[in-house]
Amino acid sequence: MTMTKRRRLVAVVTLTILFAIFISIVINLKVYADGGKIDLFSNKVPFDGKGLNQRSDAFQPQELVELYARVTYNEGPIANWLVAFQVLNPLNKTVAVGVNWTNDDGVASFSFRIPWPSEGAEQEVFGDWKVVATVDIAGKVYSDTLTFQVGWIIQVIDIKTLNVDLIYQTSFLREETLVLNLTVKNIALTSKPAVVIVDAFDVIDCPIIHVVYAEKPTILRPGESFIQIVSKVPRNATVGRATVSAVAYTALPEYGGVAYSPPCITYFDVLPPLKVQHYLTVKTDPPDVVFIPGEGWYDEGANVSLTAPDVVPIFQGARYKFKYWDVDGVALAGNSITFVMDRNHTATAHYSLQYYLAVVSPYGVAGGGGWYDANETAYAFLDVGVFDHGNGTRRVFVSWGGDASGTNYAKSNPILMDGPKTAVACWKTQFLLTVGTEPAGLKPQPSRSPLGEADPAGWWYDAYVNVFLAAPPVSGYDFVRWVVDGTALEVGVYELRVFMDRPHVAVAHYSVRVAGWFLPEWFYWILLLILVLVIILLCVWIYRRRRKAKAGETAFERGWTAWYYGYDLLGRNRRFK
Repeated sequence: MTMTKRRRLVAVVTLTILFAIFISIVINLKVYADGGKIDLFSNKVPFDGKGLNQRSDAFQPQELVELYARVTYNEGPIANWLVAFQVLNPLNKTVAVGVNWTNDDGVASFSFRIPWPSEGAEQEVFGDWKVVATVDIAGKVYSDTLTFQVGWIIQVIDIKTLNVDLIYQTSFLREETLVLNLTVKNIALTSKPAVVIVDAFDVIDCPIIHVVYAEKPTILRPGESFIQIVSKVPRNATVGRATVSAVAYTALPEYGGVAYSPPCITYFDVLPPLKVQHYLTVKTDPPDVVFIPGEGWYDEGANVSLTAPDVVPIFQGARYKFKYWDVDGVALAGNSITFVMDRNHTATAHYSLQYYLAVVSPYGVAGGGGWYDANETAYAFLDVGVFDHGNGTRRVFVSWGGDASGTNYAKSNPILMDGPKTAVACWKTQFLLTVGTEPAGLKPQPSRSPLGEADPAGWWYDAYVNVFLAAPPVSGYDFVRWVVDGTALEVGVYELRVFMDRPHVAVAHYSVRVAGWFLPEWFYWILLLILVLVIILLCVWIYRRRRKAKAGETAFERGWTAWYYGYDLLGRNRRFK
């Protein structure tokens, strides 16, 4: 390798190293050019709000809020640096402003206690709070925000008084079971231990109920939890309005527990123990078919009567039909029932869903129509398949239409009643055609095409059908004409077309043949055959005569020519050349 090449190689390597160093410097300048940061968080571990613009766990009134702001530059802490804090309440009003120096770890602290003003606490205290921390690093301001909710950390927010069947109830007899359904809300982001204590006082402030739910604190998860406490109204409770109070504590007060929140209050009435009462529940199956009055409290031993509506319309062609009652699962006969209130009872009126089948027919008596249970099979039928009007007109059943099918008038195909249905009987019209002879009873009778359906009075044909009639020869009679519905037609016309737009009567009129030589019909046919044969023979004879005459004429002309030149025609003398 020459000296020149070595110098070039050294120069290339040197330039590459310098370029790499330059790129590294540029990258470092880019990374560290703007590395300031402030992170604001609280003392609520683990949900303390670390990170930019994060949320902290909740605080409650009078609780001390400890705030921390860690200041770094290029991930390194900055000590002895001033950090400003500003606290704003849910109305966005400034509550406190403070400033502090950062320690060796770059953390500045600030604390304040949630206030509890005498007025407007729910608006000014309860809700979302916001804290802003700011710091100035090298002429540039950095900030971070922290939000948190302020409210009762754990609070009983609702109390429902229920009976033993867990039905909402506000009046109770002495020694009657009382179920308190509590809704407890935890606004914190972590589970909290709590002891729930319920106390009830009668109308003269005597304690009548004291229940501790879990003497050891139970763990309540964030959000709403539901607790049921079962107790009884004591025999010595004074009649009147009783007050129920429920409070969540950190522990029992005897162990130093304090209340998480103010008490939740509700009321119930203590009824005078004059009579024992039982509750009657009235419902339908299917549910909510119809309202049936009678549900409520009854004195023990009272007779209760219930009557359900027999029919409950839904829409056209659909309804609910009453079937039977049952009381506590025991079926009873009849619609109006009576039973004794010796305990709590549940009476259920059972209904079935029904659909209506309408059977429509302009003729005959239709059957099968009516109400059917849902998905039941029904049939439509008629009493007759032919309805004769008695005037040469009749109707003939053809098929079932609408929601039905089949060709048997006495019973249609099965109809599934999965909704309102209509079965329509389809009929066709037929007219009577009466065909005869005059004189009556001549044989053979006139022929028909088509034949039609026989009847003692004639033949039935569908409306608007063309029927062709022909009058045959009758021995001893001569056909004269057809007479249709009293109207005489042209003489000698044997064939006839009758359009069946109504009943018709067609009569073939004959006259008695005059006495004389009786010639059978076949004789005329033989005579016609002989006449045709004579005509043919005559034509042949004429043809042959004409051929013979033509041949003679040709011979004559030849002879004439010879004769003409050999004789003097005028003088009758023959000339010779």
